[in-house]
Amino acid sequence: MRNSIILFLFISTGVFAQVDSFPYFSNHSNDISCITFSPDGKYIVTGSWDNTAIIHKNDSTAETAEIIEGFRGAVTTMAFSRDGHRLVIGGQGGKLAFYEFNDSFFQIATEDTSYLLENTQINKLIYGPGMRTIFSACNNGKFITLDLVKNKIIPINGTTPISAAAVAIDRRSYFIAVKGSPIITQIDIFGKVLNTFEGHSNDITDLLVTVDRKSLISSSKDKTIRVWDILNVKEDVVFTEHTWSVTDIDMDPLGLYLVSGGLDGTVNLYDLKEKEPLAQYTLEGYKINALALSPDNTKIVAAAQPNGVSNPAGFFAIKTGIPARKIVLPGKMDLRTLRETNKRRALKIKKKKQEKASENDDSKTNKTGTTSTPKSKVELLTKTEQVTITIKDNE
Repeated sequence: MRNSIILFLFISTGVFAQVDSFPYFSNHSNDISCITFSPDGKYIVTGSWDNTAIIHKNDSTAETAEIIEGFRGAVTTMAFSRDGHRLVIGGQGGKLAFYEFNDSFFQIATEDTSYLLENTQINKLIYGPGMRTIFSACNNGKFITLDLVKNKIIPINGTTPISAAAVAIDRRSYFIAVKGSPIITQIDIFGKVLNTFEGHSNDITDLLVTVDRKSLISSSKDKTIRVWDILNVKEDVVFTEHTWSVTDIDMDPLGLYLVSGGLDGTVNLYDLKEKEPLAQYTLEGYKINALALSPDNTKIVAAAQPNGVSNPAGFFAIKTGIPARKIVLPGKMDLRTLRETNKRRALKIKKKKQEKASENDDSKTNKTGTTSTPKSKVELLTKTEQVTITIKDNE
């Protein structure tokens, strides 16, 4: 507790800091809808309603390093793999675009594979902790698990647009919130309802699960942020520092700090261990659409728009005053090798099934003198770099 007080005093100069205290970088021509840091902390990536994503250097200049174009509609969500070598971007067009992400002078993001998950907007992307799966929360109510190694999809069907989603680190349960409802639903991997968390009075805007799987954190249009005890399905603490809708929340990889932004133009920093606010930064005259906390905990970037203005659009960079955390990333996952290994395994299994089916057909022919016609199988995946996945309603 004493350490928290000292930290609060150290960074409390931000409590009354105003807009002019923070640098503002504007490169987009319309609102920024999502913002994130690369896991190594070297870059800031923004997605916008201007149908582009921009990679910025994470330094005092926030210089544009690369512009990613070609999206059909707004970029609404993005996520990095834990090793920092893969970036996935989703948006209104329903396409998941995957990029090899490298710290290169010439090209940082190189498009690798793209998937089309129906013709519906993707509201939230979550890169699985094992780096083999992507979870997509869609506007048509479906929560989709995509196995990147097997190129296989597992949809959980719904009918109401999903406004927020989170996945426990063990991937055994998902937390879903839909538009028009203040209730958070915990489901298992088959879509069975396990628990419901009730306490908010308006739509949920974002959800996070702490790395120890003990707490669920939710933000809402009801101006509050709530921390829930998952095991006991009860509310643990409520933060009420915002005076208008909370639009976004983010958390450091270890689950020690939480940041929030809202339409009231304030950014809040919380100590999750002590469950108390540390600082508030006021961006008067702005609305905050999205924000992110740097991997080393030293900086918050807040995508903010002047009220009533859409162009130009940018983000503020706010120093937290928290001592820098050493960033340690896992080794690079080689998806191509895993895919080739899985493909060879699948071909062996297929060959064995065909041999067994052939033996059965020969046996039937010997007994009846006739042969059976094998049923045709519809392949959902095209074996090209551009992968199209179609999800049927009866799946």
